[in-house]
Amino acid sequence: MTPKVSVVTTVYNGEPYPDRAIPSILAQTFTDFEWIIVDDGSEDRTGDLLRDVAARDPRVRVFSPGRLGITAAANYGVSQARGEYIARQDFDDRSYPDRLRLQVAVLDANPKVGVVGGHYLLIDTNRNERYVRMPPTEHAEIMPALAKSIPLANTIAMFRKQVWTDAGGYPPVADLEDQLLWLSAAKQGWRFANVPEVVGEHFVHSTSYFHRSFKYIDRQRNLARVQAKVIRELGLPVWMYLFPLGRFTYAYFPTGLKRVLRRTLGGSKEKDL
Repeated sequence: MTPKVSVVTTVYNGEPYPDRAIPSILAQTFTDFEWIIVDDGSEDRTGDLLRDVAARDPRVRVFSPGRLGITAAANYGVSQARGEYIARQDFDDRSYPDRLRLQVAVLDANPKVGVVGGHYLLIDTNRNERYVRMPPTEHAEIMPALAKSIPLANTIAMFRKQVWTDAGGYPPVADLEDQLLWLSAAKQGWRFANVPEVVGEHFVHSTSYFHRSFKYIDRQRNLARVQAKVIRELGLPVWMYLFPLGRFTYAYFPTGLKRVLRRTLGGSKEKDL
């Protein structure tokens, strides 16, 4: 029987995180899903861990295509998906029990919505910050937010597989492939939404492969370029170029000042814990 949702996860050397994505996805209150996990050439015991999970739950499908890189591995995973909806899940993050149920409800009720995210707890051990991010929930507010922040976190995003198909998959870039996919979806006329509830946890830590691969300043510059592209291609107001320009200096500010700037000039809604 074809599942409604395909959860897609890529993982490289995920052995230290057996207590995050695995129990959180398998405990979802919405059960009509398959879980596609792409082992992206792990060099630790990740493969053994995944095979054990698959042996215990028939909804889990493990693929080991070798080392592809995060974007190619994500495209590979989505290409294997049988579900109408794709739910992304990072291996070192958590989804709360009702995440899939809430997001499926939004997509089922709104055929013009192509992508749905939600509020989430951000745990940043690099900056010693822990707070709830509450991005805008309505399409009209999410569009301009794409030019100044990340209003849809990839690790808790759900989208119609048709969005990915129409875009030709994630673009072949090493970083911010999700934001570029959202841009493509917006240009195709899909609408966006965020569930106004906390649906998961996203961890930022120096030990992750991603954060060891990309320097913070380089990622800020890449994000500035993508956000400038969003402004240009979505025809947003010219004054909004101030936000990507500001990223070139934002990276050098101390944590406390970054928080103030996010919550004032950036308009980010956050709640400290």
